[in-house]
Amino acid sequence: MRDNEGVGEMSSRSGAIDGVRVLGIVAVVAGHTLNTSLVRPLFFTWHVPLFFFLAGYFWSDRRTLTEELSKRVGTLGLPYVSWMLLIAVPFVLLDATLEKFSIGRLLGPFYNGEQSAMPYTTFWFVSALFFTVMLLRLLGRFPPVVVWAVGAAGSLLGYVAGNTLAQTPLSIGSAFPCLIFVLLGTFAAQMRSRIAKPALLGSVLMAVSAALIATGIDSPLDIKVGNFGTPVVSVLVAAAISFALVLLTEVTFSHLPKLVSGLATQFAYAGFTVVLVHPLVLWLMLRFFPTVPDWTIFALALTVPWLLGVLSIRTAASQWLTGTKRLKSTRAIT
Repeated sequence: MRDNEGVGEMSSRSGAIDGVRVLGIVAVVAGHTLNTSLVRPLFFTWHVPLFFFLAGYFWSDRRTLTEELSKRVGTLGLPYVSWMLLIAVPFVLLDATLEKFSIGRLLGPFYNGEQSAMPYTTFWFVSALFFTVMLLRLLGRFPPVVVWAVGAAGSLLGYVAGNTLAQTPLSIGSAFPCLIFVLLGTFAAQMRSRIAKPALLGSVLMAVSAALIATGIDSPLDIKVGNFGTPVVSVLVAAAISFALVLLTEVTFSHLPKLVSGLATQFAYAGFTVVLVHPLVLWLMLRFFPTVPDWTIFALALTVPWLLGVLSIRTAASQWLTGTKRLKSTRAIT
């Protein structure tokens, strides 16, 4: 399971970790659709760093650079290209007919990651994650002290010039400050076997993080625009919440029927589709439909792409649409 970091990884899975992935995706959609004062402190503090953390939590030192590239092209690159093209069809037609078409919005994720606007709001994240894990793989030939030094320097650079890094093509510059989240995930994985009381530690990490957020000591992150919150504190809180979610979910799932784990894994398989497609649903509803409550938008932006993803994993196009191989039977995951 250590090698199971992607949303669509088809190897041995943990239903509990897939539950964490599902929770993170729900938080991402909520952060984009719900307009309340609690959204930023509740979700932006951890929802994007969580996926970088999990990439580190299941990091494998055995993979070569070529193998890493091949894997990431399959799990991240193919869905990125597929949905970029598929979303462009309604985007160009509707934008040109009902609004004023802008080639800048269409190509924004390519030449300036920060300009990933609706309906491509989340595409910056995919490329940033891709380049971050490739960066770590490149650094794998160096001693750990060097890797952590680069991670610390990248984190510092994020505070000093995060916005400039976010404006690089494909958000490639954001890989440097995001590397620290992946490294903290690898550290948490190394410590996991030594934790005798995961529920207690998870509760403590969550309580301390909540206190830092409530008091304003910890500021929410917005990695898309290069905002990394309170120096040092926000990075550590994001990692602490991510690890707490892993520990608490593992404990919770150990008391639940295996069917729950199987369902969590199915939803996790389909989750990458939700990440990429929910901004399209949001854009369509905001631009071309009557005004409805935020909770209605949230529900539709969450369920419509997830239904599409669940259907896609059972088709020959699964690798292109979800980043995972076709799921021929649910027996293996239930």
